Amino acid sequence: MHYLPPSDLDGICTTDQYPSDYIAFSADGYTLQISNEQLANIMEKLSQSEQRLLILRYVLELNDREIGRMMRCSRSAIQRRRTSVLRNLRKQLTGELL
Repeated sequence: MHYLPPSDLDGICTTDQYPSDYIAFSADGYTLQISNEQLANIMEKLSQSEQRLLILRYVLELNDREIGRMMRCSRSAIQRRRTSVLRNLRKQLTGELL
């Protein structure tokens, strides 16, 4: 195997994942596992409803209308809230908001 380039070795190797390697966030029976410590710390600061909104959108891949039905609010309210949460996440990740 020493003659294989590193890029080929990456394709045949595996890395073990352990529960301690990520922080889990759950909503509606679904779990979002985050291994990036900075992002996980920011997610922990979100309200339960904001975490739920992100899990419904990015784990279950529901659209705003479907999320609105589940969270009992309008599609436009979900869209505004999601946009606001993502904007704040982005600012925190880039260091613009400390």
